[in-house]
Amino acid sequence: MSPLALALVLASALLHVFWNTLVKGCGDKLSLAWLTTIAGNAVLLPALLLWRLYSGDAPLAGIGAEVWLWAALSGLCEALYVAWLFRAYAEADLSVVYPVSRGAAPVVTLLLAGALVGDSVTPEQVAAVMVVVAGTLCVGLSSRSNRNPHEPRRGYEPRRGGIALSLATGCAIAGYHLADRRAVSLSPAPDPLDYLCLMHLFMSLFVTLWAWRLRPDWRGLCAEWTRRRRDVWLVAACTPLAYYLIVLALREGNVVLITAARNVGILFSTLAGALVLRERVTRARGWGSGLIVAGLAGMALLRG
Repeated sequence: MSPLALALVLASALLHVFWNTLVKGCGDKLSLAWLTTIAGNAVLLPALLLWRLYSGDAPLAGIGAEVWLWAALSGLCEALYVAWLFRAYAEADLSVVYPVSRGAAPVVTLLLAGALVGDSVTPEQVAAVMVVVAGTLCVGLSSRSNRNPHEPRRGYEPRRGGIALSLATGCAIAGYHLADRRAVSLSPAPDPLDYLCLMHLFMSLFVTLWAWRLRPDWRGLCAEWTRRRRDVWLVAACTPLAYYLIVLALREGNVVLITAARNVGILFSTLAGALVLRERVTRARGWGSGLIVAGLAGMALLRG
C-alpha cells in the first residue's frame, strides 16, 4: 500500500470513529440516521458545485450507465450498513459493534475480491484473516460476561442480536467497498467527488425508504434536529468526508488492503468507548482488539 493511500485511510479512520462515537450517544438513532444522511447532501452538493465551477465542467458530466449502476449498488449497501449499524448500537456497546463489523468486512472482501474486481489475495493475507477472525470472536464472546446481570434486557442479548447485526454490517461494508472499487477502476474512471455525490444520492433514497417504513411521520423523523442540531451537522460533514478519503484511496490500489487498513479504527473505537463513553472494556475485548489490529496489519503489509 502506498504512503498516500495509508495516510488517507488513517485520516478517514479518525473521522469515522469520531462520528460513530457521536451516534452511540444519541437517544433517537433512527431520527439521527435519517437526518445526517439527508444533511450529508447539503454538504456534498455545494462542494460539488464549487469544484465544478472551479474546473469549468458540469456536475456529473460524462457519467456512464455502468457508473450509475455501481453507484446505485453501493448506495444500497450503504443504506443497509446504516440500518444495521444503528440497530446494532441499540443492542451492544461501541467497543463490540465497531470491532466485529469492521473485523468481518475484510474477511468477506478477501473471499470476493478476486472474482468480482480482480484484486489478488496471497496466502499470507489469508493467514492474517484467521488472526482477524480470532480477534473478532474474542471481542464478540467477551460481551457475554460484560452485561450486568441485574441490568434489564434490551430486547436482545449482545452476543446474539448485537453480534449478528454487527456481522451483517460487516457484509454491507464489504459490499460497498467492492462496488466502489469496481466503479473507480472503470476506464474512463469517474471523478471521485462526482461518484461520491451520486452514490450518496442513491443512499439517501434508500435510507429514506427504510426510515419512513419504520416511522411514517416526518415530524418524528426530525425529532433529533431540535435536540442535537450541532451533532447532526457534525456527523453529516464527517461521514461523506471520511468516505471521500476512502474513494481516493481505492483509486490507489487493492480493495482488500484498503478495507483491512481501515480497521485501525478498531483500536480508536475501543479507546473511545473506554475514555469518552465510559464503557467497560474487558481484558478479553482489549486482547481481541489487539488481535484484530495485528491481523489487519499483516493483511496490509505481507505481500507473499
